[in-house]
Amino acid sequence: MLARMMAAATLAAAVMLGAEASAQTLVFAGPGGSWQRLMDTQVISRFRTMCNCTVRYLPSTSNESLARVIATKGNPEIDVMYSGDLQQVEGAMLDLFEDLDTTKVPNTANIYPELRAPTARNAYLGIIGAGLIYNTRIFAERGIAPPTSVMDLLRPEFRGRVVIEGADSNYGMGMLILLARAGGGGVENINPGFELARRMRENVVVFARNTTDTTRAFQQGTAWIGWWGDTRAYTMADTGFPIGYVTAREGIPPIIMGASVVRGSRVTATAYQLVNFLLSAEVQSKMAEILSLGPTVRNVTVDQATAARVIHGADAVRRVMVIDWTKVAPVKDAWIERWNREVQR
Repeated sequence: MLARMMAAATLAAAVMLGAEASAQTLVFAGPGGSWQRLMDTQVISRFRTMCNCTVRYLPSTSNESLARVIATKGNPEIDVMYSGDLQQVEGAMLDLFEDLDTTKVPNTANIYPELRAPTARNAYLGIIGAGLIYNTRIFAERGIAPPTSVMDLLRPEFRGRVVIEGADSNYGMGMLILLARAGGGGVENINPGFELARRMRENVVVFARNTTDTTRAFQQGTAWIGWWGDTRAYTMADTGFPIGYVTAREGIPPIIMGASVVRGSRVTATAYQLVNFLLSAEVQSKMAEILSLGPTVRNVTVDQATAARVIHGADAVRRVMVIDWTKVAPVKDAWIERWNREVQR
């Protein structure tokens, strides 16, 4: 009798603990706007159903998410941080994330070797190629050939017609590094990048703070050409706006979206499940379709239309620039300060 009572009590306690666990909310921080709408309704919603759990999507830029994780260290308000690779690596170097080994996240084994994060605390989930965007209607009307080089942003006919983001954004930072390479430097010698950026300044009509600024500059006809991500350009093109996207011949500085499990999360087990879910072939294919994110795992099948828009497959992955963010992270703030002083002033 006593044994049955103890067993019943143990079962009741287990049920209560399970109920408490299922009642806990996992906070997933990721990009807002149309990105949030598509990912939340078509990807995260599937995970909610699968795990029978509550997931709240917190719209947040990569820099904002990292700042939140730093500010709440030890008692995090974010459980899974989904951001650009620079912020992923920064957070890992600050010891803010849990390890993501194959025992916790088995699908990490399927990530392309070239796309493995430099630390074991980040899982790379999708590639955004950065390149040149331009108003195809204006270029056609004026007989201007489509751009092919990052150096086209310095051409005199585009004075007061260029829109770019600053070095405090991942797009801007990647462009700065590409400019440095174009000038004979790179991550370890960024000076040529700043020299070219200072020359480009005369052409810039808007230093965009966010996606809305870039979109508005094109919609109002203020900007004719700029630097942006392929997924952003294709999303805008899908609205019917005459925008074209081309990769610069100097290279493709990518933004690789990654996910990490924040140290101290109260729903760590569920967080691991979510990261593993996002690395599944089915979800990778879906994110390529709806967000134009290049898959980071092998053996992902996409339809022909999607394949034409994303970085997909082993050969395409090998053409992407490799940026050592572990070298950039320690000097990032100094570069941003210098950009604000010398370029965006």
